[in-house]
Formats: sequence, structure tokens, C-alpha cells
Amino acid sequence: MTEMPLAARDRRATAASAARALAGALVALTFALAFAVLASSLTGCASEEPPAGKEKAAASSEASADVIVVASALNSEPYEQATSTNQIGFTVELLRLIGERAGLEVQFSKAVNHKDADQNITAGLPEDVAAKVTEGEANLGASSITAEEALAGVVFTDPYLHADYAVLTKMDTGYDDLASIQGEGVIVAVQNDPAIAVWVSDNLPAAEVVTFDAGVDALMELNSERAQAAIVDEPRFRRYTKVKEPHLQAVETIASDKDYAFIVAEGNGELLGKVNDALAALKADGSYDELYESWFGDAPEGGTATRSAAESVQDSTGA
Repeated sequence: MTEMPLAARDRRATAASAARALAGALVALTFALAFAVLASSLTGCASEEPPAGKEKAAASSEASADVIVVASALNSEPYEQATSTNQIGFTVELLRLIGERAGLEVQFSKAVNHKDADQNITAGLPEDVAAKVTEGEANLGASSITAEEALAGVVFTDPYLHADYAVLTKMDTGYDDLASIQGEGVIVAVQNDPAIAVWVSDNLPAAEVVTFDAGVDALMELNSERAQAAIVDEPRFRRYTKVKEPHLQAVETIASDKDYAFIVAEGNGELLGKVNDALAALKADGSYDELYESWFGDAPEGGTATRSAAESVQDSTGA
């Protein structure tokens, strides 16, 4: 019998060993697959991800325990406005005070926008902000929304700011009272508001009206003397004269029922109560008036942010 060379025996042994190892691996893989199938059948579809809507709702519920996520168009100076790194404005600071009082952290989501049928993107409308709240993408909406808005799926908090309208002119231009701007050839810059449009039609029928979506643009039009008068929210006028242009004056105040309020989703009574309670406490202890004064000047009667037309004109003109 011929003896097999040593090298050949080594090669045969190595091949046999490899075959045994491969067979063992296949057996282990078979058991692992069988176990995985069994585990899946026992747990149903537990490994599947939850539907996107449920995941979003769960995240919103978890966040609402100690965080208020706020949706806003962030384009209404001086109430809510976005900078490159932060959010600023009277309403922004008020919400942070409300959060401190309620023991909640306030976070602003990215600015809400509006896309029309032609895919043009502009600042979000109240209904766009409300949709973010009802869909669970935010807990609260704060975008200069007035309490008379008809918005589906949300409820309003107590009002946090009342705004009459101020009829304004620039000092030392000869337009010092309402009668002086009622003639022909007068240009009146106004913020886009149906109530202002009705008042102008009734009281300044000869005026040429220029309408701006942003009230601050109407103020700039008056300040540059491209218009002889302007009509905007009275708090907005007070802020503008406080920090930008002190030579504007109010010659008339138009009383309104315009109250700004926050919105929360229907059924979110817990957050609604926390916000209302915190707002009431801030008004009661003077914190609200302090904030109002820092933004707009002398605060009106204790925490109401309302005043009579005569008081408003007197305070604004210094008369």
C-alpha cells in the first residue's frame, strides 16, 4: 500500500475540518431563523414601527408634560418676530413668563408659512397656525390671532392684549387733527384689517388708501412722508415711536373689539387652564404691566391692556 504524502494528508484534514465548520454554521443559522419566526409569531407585529400619526401624537403628549411647543408665523412686529438666532417680541416674552409661572419650558417651532394654489409661499395665516396645533405639531398657537377668528379644532385662551387702532400723522407737517386729513389728495397708509377699511371708507372717503400686510410698513410709509396719515394697531404705534420714530402722533383713536389670544387644541383643557392661570397671576402681581411698559410705554389700567380713546390719544401725543 502506497503511503499518502504528508502534504496531501494535511490538505485533506484541512478540507474536512472546514466542511465540519460550515455544517455547524448552517445548523446554527437554521436554529436562529426558526427562533426569530417563533418570536415574531408570539409578539405579533411588535417590531413594526407605529404609524406616523400615532408617533407624532405620542411625541406631542410626552412633550406637553413639561414643554409648550409654540407655532407662529413669527412675522408680526412687535408681537412675534424671528431673528437669525432667536424669537423676539412682546408676545414671545409674555409666553416665556407664562411658562416660568406654569413650570413649563416654552419652545418655538420654525415659522409657519402658507402655500397657495400656485405654490407661492408667504407668512402663515391663522388657519395655518391652527392646523399645526390640531395636527399635534405644536401645543399652542401664538401668531397675533384675534379671539373672533373662526378656527376649526381649537379653543382660545383668555385674551392677553387688547388693541384699538390709532390714526397717526407726523408732527410739524400741518396734519395735526382728523379734519386736516379729510380732504382730497391725502394718502393714508393702513395695515390690512377689515375694521380699518370700514372706518376709512366712512370717515376719510376722499383719501387715497395704501394697504400693507405688515403694520410696521404702514408706519414707515408715514415716517418717510410718502403718506400723510397711517392707521395701525395702537400698541404697534406706541412701540414704533418708543424705539424708532418719536415724531409721530395720534390724532384719533378708533375703539375696537380686537383682543389677541392664544389657541390650544380642543380637548387640551389642562394646558388651557395652565396658560389662563399663569396669565391671570402675571396680571395680578404687576408682571404683565411691567412687560407692557417695557415694550409700549405706560401700561393701561391694571393688566387689562385697554384704555379709552381719549386716554390713548392723550398718552400717545403727550398732550
